Amino acid sequence: MSRHREDSYIFCSALMRAGERTLLPEADIMKTVEAAGVDEAMAVLAEYGYGDGKPLENPRDFVKVLNAEEARVYDYVFSALPEKEDLEMLKCPRDYHNAKAILKAEFLGLDYEKYMIGGGRTEPGRLAAMIRERNLVFISPEMREAIREAEEIFGKGKDPQEIDIILDKACYSQMLRESEEAGNEFIKGYVKLQIDILNVRTFVRLRQMGKPWSFFTRVFLEGGDIQQSLFVSAYEESYQQVADKLRPYGFGDIIEKGAAEVRNTGLYSLMEKMCDDRLMRYIKDAKYVPFGPEAAAAFLLAKESEIKNLRMILTGKIAGTPKEVISERLRETYV
Repeated sequence: MSRHREDSYIFCSALMRAGERTLLPEADIMKTVEAAGVDEAMAVLAEYGYGDGKPLENPRDFVKVLNAEEARVYDYVFSALPEKEDLEMLKCPRDYHNAKAILKAEFLGLDYEKYMIGGGRTEPGRLAAMIRERNLVFISPEMREAIREAEEIFGKGKDPQEIDIILDKACYSQMLRESEEAGNEFIKGYVKLQIDILNVRTFVRLRQMGKPWSFFTRVFLEGGDIQQSLFVSAYEESYQQVADKLRPYGFGDIIEKGAAEVRNTGLYSLMEKMCDDRLMRYIKDAKYVPFGPEAAAAFLLAKESEIKNLRMILTGKIAGTPKEVISERLRETYV
C-alpha cells in the first residue's frame, strides 16, 4: 500500500495523462530518423515542445535542447506530486554520478565540472562543496558511508574503479530502501528490475572480459529478484544454459539472443536494447493504474527513454550513421 490515499493523486494523474500526449509516437520518432539532417529532425521535434522551431546555430546544440526538455519535464512532474519523496529515489543515479566525478577529481587531480549533470536531488555545486569539505550531514546515510569507504579503499589501492563499485552499490541500496519506504509496489518493482538488469549486463560483460566469478561477486548489486548464487552457479555455463536459468525472471531471450551476439560479434547494442525494452514493458503497466504515483513515474521514465532515443538519432546523423543502423538501435516507445 502506498502511504498516500489514491484520491490525493487525482490531479497529479490527470496532469501526467495530459503530458503523455506530448510523448512522440513511434511514427514520429521514425520521421526524425528519416529526416535529411539535424535541422529537419529538430523541426519534427519542435511540434512536441523541443526547442523554439528555429534552426540550430550548431548541429551539436541539439544536446542543449534535449537537456532543457528533460529539465522541464522533471520540474513538471515533481511540481505536481503530492509528496516529492514518492519519486525522489529516481534521481539518485544522477547524484551518485556526480559524487563519483567529484571523488575521482579529488583523488586523481582532475577537473570534475565538465562531468557533472543536473536533475539530481542536490544541486551539483552544492554537492561538490559538501563532499570536498566532508560536510556530509545533509547527505543520505548510504552516500555518506560510501564516500568514507571509497576514500579509505582508494587510499590503499589507488584504483578509481573501486569508487564506481562502492558508490553504485550505495546508490541502488538507497533507491531500494526509499522505494520500500514510499510503499508503492510499482516503484519498488521498477527499482528491483533495474538492479536485475544491471547485474545481467555486468554478468555478461565480465564473462566476455575473462574476469573470474569472484570479481562478479564484488560488483553484484543486492536487492533484485535474481540471487547472486544463480549467477555464480551459471558463470562457467553456456549462454543457452544461462538463458534457461534466467527465463523465469524474464531474461531468457536477452541472454539467448543479446548475450549470444556479444559472444559472436563483440557488440553489446542488441543486449542493451533488449534490456531497455524490458524496462519499458514494465513501465507500460502504469497505463492501467488510474490514480497514484505510477502515472507520474511512468511519464518521467518514458520521457527519459524518448530523449535517449533522440540522442542516438541525432548523434547518428552527425556521425553519418546509416538510417537502418539507427533504426535497429531504437528503444521501444511508451506510446
